[in-house]
Amino acid sequence: MTVPLGSLPGIPRLALGHATGEPDVTRFLGERATVPAIAARAAAVLAAFVPRGGAEPALAALAAGRRAGVVAGQQVGLLTGPLLTAVKALAAVKIAGDLSSAGTELSPVFWCASEDHDLVEVTRVPLPGSDDVIEAGPDPEPLSKNRRPVGALPIEVDVAALLERARSGAPERAGEDDLEVLRAAHAGATYREAFVASLSWLLSEPSLLFADAARREEKPVLVPLAVRLVRERADVRGLLAGRTAELAAAGHPPQVVSEPESLPLFALVDGERLLLRERSGRLELKGREGERFEAQDVVARFESGQWLPSFSALSRPLAASTLYPVAATVLGPAELAYWAQMLPLFDWAGIVPPALVARPMAAPVGASDRRALEKLGLGLADLFAGTEALLSARGAAREGALLDELAGVRDEALAALAGLAPRLSAVEAGLGKPLEATRENLRFSFDKLLERTRAAAGRANETEARQLRRLAVALVPGGRPAERAYGPVPWLLRYGRQGLVGPLKEQLRWDVAGLQEIAL
Repeated sequence: MTVPLGSLPGIPRLALGHATGEPDVTRFLGERATVPAIAARAAAVLAAFVPRGGAEPALAALAAGRRAGVVAGQQVGLLTGPLLTAVKALAAVKIAGDLSSAGTELSPVFWCASEDHDLVEVTRVPLPGSDDVIEAGPDPEPLSKNRRPVGALPIEVDVAALLERARSGAPERAGEDDLEVLRAAHAGATYREAFVASLSWLLSEPSLLFADAARREEKPVLVPLAVRLVRERADVRGLLAGRTAELAAAGHPPQVVSEPESLPLFALVDGERLLLRERSGRLELKGREGERFEAQDVVARFESGQWLPSFSALSRPLAASTLYPVAATVLGPAELAYWAQMLPLFDWAGIVPPALVARPMAAPVGASDRRALEKLGLGLADLFAGTEALLSARGAAREGALLDELAGVRDEALAALAGLAPRLSAVEAGLGKPLEATRENLRFSFDKLLERTRAAAGRANETEARQLRRLAVALVPGGRPAERAYGPVPWLLRYGRQGLVGPLKEQLRWDVAGLQEIAL
């Protein structure tokens, strides 16, 4: 079963259009990716790619231009981050497999966004509680000041304590040994090391390769791109502004909103990742506003290696396609929206863009949760209406006669007041307005009473209400698909690694739009 994409919250119209064809967004994102389209793009990308050396051995064939890649990427989150990360990686593996079956050999690559410095987001660990989501991650306040790329940072979070907290709240504990593997992968490791080890173990896909955005040995290859972004910053800003205006005119607000003076480029200086921006014709590093630079000074620092280039969301796709021939890239809804903003930069850079694949979405649902939904007469899609709305609907069904009687009393009272209008006007013409205000107040009060009665009737069956809330927290926490909130830990505890990953590998389709229910 698949929940239609349009029924899910937070899906930009650009992503909806690219995945479903409605609205038509081909002018911004191109045609929806298919096996033939990706094969054709692979040939075009390889023909234009400039081979290079210096890559990690596992990625040497791509860097040399002998094979193209299917790329997915995400931050190097603690405990692999949200489950959608693993779904992305698995989609890349499946796409590469389908292309290989059709005669085009591609390598699945996971781009580790290890240069991001948002340590707060990287360390979030939401867990399902009995009534709501529990945030088990560390205190975010001290982490919010971090400006260093997270990939190389040692993990100072007490991962063992996090996993123990997850164990203590789990009703079933089938995957205790799996949690021990995750704990060991994080012990004494950096965020990137733990992420690669954990995701590799979780998916157990030998063909999946990992690229590190922060790899210093490859920075010289990216310096020319950074230099062009500096020297041609006015052209780049013009392209981005023009595209943003086109998108806005078509009803698509920008996903990435940047300061007008900022460049889509960071510099790694003294270990910190700092945004470049322009003030009065000179450049500065955000966070170090005391010093200004001429553009040529910035270029010289990049070319000498004193500064290392790092790329923003709007230029990172260019960096990936400079390093590797990327035939297709797997993108979530928000990513598709910001790719629509930056795609004109591919022409500017002289790079063939990859085919854009809308990330498949997975909703793992165990047998006990399916039975509970069936007993309530609900499907997964119904949960997105919200717990209170569902309880009110059930209350309306349970106490329909009482609610009808209340509505009848309301209507009679309103009609009786309306009938007094002529007599009140005869007393004084100005009494019409107070009468109408009284009717509106009465209507509002009755409607609130009806609403509260429906809700109370829905909660009257405490067992049913509790079950509904538990299902919502487990499957659609905060009204979002659980893959966007929880990492794999809650599913590992209930079903073990094979009980989670086996069904994902067997049932997930990369070419299906919507939230795919995965039967565990």
